[in-house]
Amino acid sequence: MCAVGFTVVVIRLFTLQVVQHEQYAQFARDNQLQRERIPGPRGFMRDRYGNVVVDNALHFEVVMQWKSRDGVARNVRELATFIPIDTTKAMARFDAWTKRYGRIAFPLFPDADKFVISFVRENWMLFPSLRVESRLRRRYPDASVAAHVLGYVGEVTNEEIAGAREDLYVAGDFVGKAGLERQYEEELRGTPGQRAIEVTASGTALGEVPELSTASTPGSDVRLALDYHMQTYLDSLLARRPNPAAAVVLDVETGGIIAAASRPAYDPNAFAKGLSASLVADLLKDPSKPMFNRLSQARYAPASTFKIIVAYAILTHQLIDPGRVLVYCDGTHRFGNRIFRCWKEEGHGGMNLMSAIINSCDVYFYRAGEMMDVDVLAAAATSFGFDGKTGIDLPIEVSGNVPTRRYYDKREGKGRWTQGLMLNNAIGQGEYLATVLHVARMSAAVANGGWLVEPHFVEGAEAETVSPPARTHIDGLEGSTLAFLRRAMLGVVETPAGTAHWTRIPWLEVAGKTGTAQNPHGDDHSWYTAYAPAGKPEIALAILVENAGHGGEIAAPIARDFFAEYFRPNRRDGGVGPVLVPPPLASPAPARKPTATVVRTRPTASDTSTAARARGNASDTSTTARNHGNASDSSAAAHGNASDSSAAPVDSSARGDSL
Repeated sequence: MCAVGFTVVVIRLFTLQVVQHEQYAQFARDNQLQRERIPGPRGFMRDRYGNVVVDNALHFEVVMQWKSRDGVARNVRELATFIPIDTTKAMARFDAWTKRYGRIAFPLFPDADKFVISFVRENWMLFPSLRVESRLRRRYPDASVAAHVLGYVGEVTNEEIAGAREDLYVAGDFVGKAGLERQYEEELRGTPGQRAIEVTASGTALGEVPELSTASTPGSDVRLALDYHMQTYLDSLLARRPNPAAAVVLDVETGGIIAAASRPAYDPNAFAKGLSASLVADLLKDPSKPMFNRLSQARYAPASTFKIIVAYAILTHQLIDPGRVLVYCDGTHRFGNRIFRCWKEEGHGGMNLMSAIINSCDVYFYRAGEMMDVDVLAAAATSFGFDGKTGIDLPIEVSGNVPTRRYYDKREGKGRWTQGLMLNNAIGQGEYLATVLHVARMSAAVANGGWLVEPHFVEGAEAETVSPPARTHIDGLEGSTLAFLRRAMLGVVETPAGTAHWTRIPWLEVAGKTGTAQNPHGDDHSWYTAYAPAGKPEIALAILVENAGHGGEIAAPIARDFFAEYFRPNRRDGGVGPVLVPPPLASPAPARKPTATVVRTRPTASDTSTAARARGNASDTSTTARNHGNASDSSAAAHGNASDSSAAPVDSSARGDSL
């Protein structure tokens, strides 16, 4: 028996020491090693000229290796005799840290200054559980420039970890949460590495073991269509007023976004550092909604900018002879028992389609609305993409709204609505809704020969160049129709009667259209859209300033200043020259009397009879006509969501769109 037992022991020892030697040796090594995940650096974002817009900045933190809470508390108390530290808050942070991250080294000083770093390095024998580590933190432009475009990163949530593929994220990783950071997370995200650190039985780190460590791999850089200089300039222009605003500037041929902004904004650097609960609460409670992206999430009545699409419908369907004086504008238009008013109280006089666009005469478009089928206008707006999303490469975008016959039958009831709705629709009020992106690419389509482009920020990753998104041609936006719309938009700026003439630039021809959207929740919203140079278009823009008043007075001068800087001689050729400083806020020239652009100053008998016939056959609307002129969803911007506001109550005297 003894011999048998001895044999068993020998065999077991042989198995452990020889056969399974490597396995148990690895166990021993693993007990001496602590493995730490090294996050992969995120890729940079660069503008169209290669300038770095978003990168990663090096910062230092002091972390503590620990085995027990009592040991941490003892070290913190001892450290407090040398370094100012709130021991109560430090332990509260430790408890929260261990609850989420377990036994990972605790960052006692997440943003260590030079004094703390020097002390820890010089006194490592007194505090062997402490070590200084360098980490990369996302860094964004100052002063919230392009905040809603670039987005921000934040710590990954448990839900995001569970929803991703296995081992993609762990607690403590930072991921894109909004804007381009979120949209291009897969491209920007780096591949993590691993650091092997040898530790003693007491948990003291002895140093890294390089042969057992693996390096992390950076994510891909992405190249933007943005011109960073013009981006900062656009932000500065919008920041001159406290009003919420949104603006976008497109390359008319490709749809590449040269600059875009939503105000008010936030500082994405605060998210990269880690926001406190109180700061998050303040941002969410702020009535101005700085987290709300008005660029792609806010819809507004397009107001008089929409008259370009109404004119397109008139021309392509040959509804009205564009040279014919359709109305004599005396400041009012009667439809049934309703009075619809022009923005210009004294009226514009005789108006044909060209002069009506240049002067932004509401009375002309009221009359045109009477003569136009609801689905004809809806089809025209759909051709310009107002019924859907533009396809911009941002995580969240809302569609426009295009009311059709079916829409009104469902909302009002079949046979319970009248042609009177079309009067407000024809001046861009009523139920038509659009974002600044919709309006900007409308102007781009007129500028580029009728092509509907897809707005986008990213043009490639690393050295790879991505072809611009496919564009579609708008049926009928060519030939004489296209030429007419171009002349009309040019006249808005370049002729004395134009509603944006006071913002013209002597050395640069600009084609544009002003608009003022009625707002049931406050002051009117100011619209302006334009492209330049008019003779050989390069860029198109749209600007919306909430609660600011007339488009020709507020939004148009912002565009003027942007165009003047963008086309400043030698700017894009590397020439030396000062950045144009935005001029002081100014007011437009006093209202002008009708000029030669007005076709006729007195109505003829034929005009009078035409008007009489038009007003005489309005009996089908009678007292049921409703004013939908206030049915914009600007409340989406005001309240931080993209829901539509309800139609305004019945009003016996509709007020026309301004300028």
